[in-house]
Amino acid sequence: MESSNKASSAALAEALEGWLGDPEVESNALSFAGALALDERDELPSAGIDQVRAFGFNRYFVPERLGGDLRAAEDILMLTRVIARRDMNVAVSESTQVWMMLAWIGGDAEQQEKYAATVLRGGVVPCLAYSEPGHGADLAANRFTAAPDGDQYVLSGEKWPINRGRTSTHVVLLGITGDERTPAKRQQSMFLVDRSQVVSGEVTGVPRVPTYGLRGCDISGVAFDNVRIEATSRLGAEGEGLELALRGLLITRTFCTGLSLGTGDTMLRTVADFLSDRILYDGPANEIPYVTESLANAYLSLLVAECESLVAMRGLHLYTEQFSIWGNLAKVQVARLVDTNSKVLARTLGARYFLRAAEHVGTFQKMLRDGAVVSVFDGSEPVCLDSLALQLPALAKAHGHDADTDWRPLYDLRAELPDFEPHRVSVFGRGRDATFASLPALIDRLAGLAPSDGLDEDRLTALRGQAAAVQGELATLLARVNEIRRSTAGRPSPTRTGTSTKSTDPRLIRVAEELSSLHAKVAALGVWLFNRDHLDGFFADGEWLLAALTRRQVHQYEAGDLEQATAQRLFTRMNEQRADREFFSVRPVRMAEPGAREAGRDDEASTTAA
Repeated sequence: MESSNKASSAALAEALEGWLGDPEVESNALSFAGALALDERDELPSAGIDQVRAFGFNRYFVPERLGGDLRAAEDILMLTRVIARRDMNVAVSESTQVWMMLAWIGGDAEQQEKYAATVLRGGVVPCLAYSEPGHGADLAANRFTAAPDGDQYVLSGEKWPINRGRTSTHVVLLGITGDERTPAKRQQSMFLVDRSQVVSGEVTGVPRVPTYGLRGCDISGVAFDNVRIEATSRLGAEGEGLELALRGLLITRTFCTGLSLGTGDTMLRTVADFLSDRILYDGPANEIPYVTESLANAYLSLLVAECESLVAMRGLHLYTEQFSIWGNLAKVQVARLVDTNSKVLARTLGARYFLRAAEHVGTFQKMLRDGAVVSVFDGSEPVCLDSLALQLPALAKAHGHDADTDWRPLYDLRAELPDFEPHRVSVFGRGRDATFASLPALIDRLAGLAPSDGLDEDRLTALRGQAAAVQGELATLLARVNEIRRSTAGRPSPTRTGTSTKSTDPRLIRVAEELSSLHAKVAALGVWLFNRDHLDGFFADGEWLLAALTRRQVHQYEAGDLEQATAQRLFTRMNEQRADREFFSVRPVRMAEPGAREAGRDDEASTTAA
């Protein structure tokens, strides 16, 4: 029998699916057709946002101890996935609720009670105001000021580009509170500003800017002109702003994986639907071997992305202090898996990819544009890789010195988890990563498996060989870190040509990229080993896992990589889940019934907000 942790997250996703209805029904607030129409007009999807709010989405960002429903990190992953598969504009507009996490990380007890009550009343639409026009991701170079004045601060400056800049009710921002004598890392403080409660001055929205994707989102800015606020709006200690910002980003980067899973599902489903109905060369287009293999590979990548995401959600409960490495690894690799799929699926569609018709190929184009933003959100891919590169020496030093532990809670989707405590996240995890640390134990567990129906000796031997290869590659990469450090010790970087203070060796960035791929492989191995006894035969047989482990980089694949029999079985499994209206997933999660109207539209809607 499944535990309440797993059952609740799956049931919650299915409840939201029922609440939102079938996205094929044009009259539903979150329909594909409606999302495309709004996208063409660059219009905020207000009706869809209202429908998500009516479900109580905001409640899942407030911890249970404060009266909310934030019980499991996986709940946020699943809810985000449900919304993003319909319309990223809605998902991105409403997922700004996650920034209230900073109150649970840095706020005192009184602040937490106050903000929790406001969120639960539905009175918060937060925006994250870190970036400034001239500085981008270099937060340490910010010039926005928050001048202390008795029991108040005076805020001046502009933040841009940010999501919900004009339409937010609350602004989470960084402002300079120190002076020239203050160390650079301690010059900024964090504030959570209720725009309706400023003492004086003017807060104005900076005009929205046209964007490649997320055309219905409020990507704009916010400006403060001598705005006076009470000191009680500051989160954490004065000078602690940058540290709090980084701690929050480590959590939100991890949650970004839900956005990728949602868009990735719809892109694959849309292309598979279209090609199954299109007749070419006297048969369905999806029977063309190249097309079959492309769809099979895209499906496989989604399974791996899901494994990486699920393990990361469990890790947030169990190993919260380790996410200075883990959060970056998960965000980079899940986005890469889905982004690679989008390119392959676009190529598979051919000329239809370029036609802006009011059919589901248009939905594919929208998801491709919108989903691309995940690699930019909450720290772009280069920023995440740079963060990883800086921590590689600590990872290399710590690896192999981990204590024996029971890895079941991390990988078994039925296992109960302790409470999620976001305040425990740390800027520097001392090189620890539980996923990599678990690999020797996973290999030992794999060695103890006996052949069974569907898992013959040959495949078992191949899986053992691939797992050993992953272990060897990990050791090689970590040894390369030490070699790179020795080769540059005591001399300036050869790539340093100017005054930039960013001088990370590109070779370390390359190592970080390859480690991201390995991390997803280990996560998939762990999920398989600890869940094959209770999931179905396709999952337990491990053919999908062997195909994933065989890839050089887990997100990359080319025509002819898969054995034809393997490609056919993956393709068949994908079509079964498509026909059964299930997520493309290692486990069954049901989508809304065909033709289902959203809750509140007819008497048949029986799902109520949680």
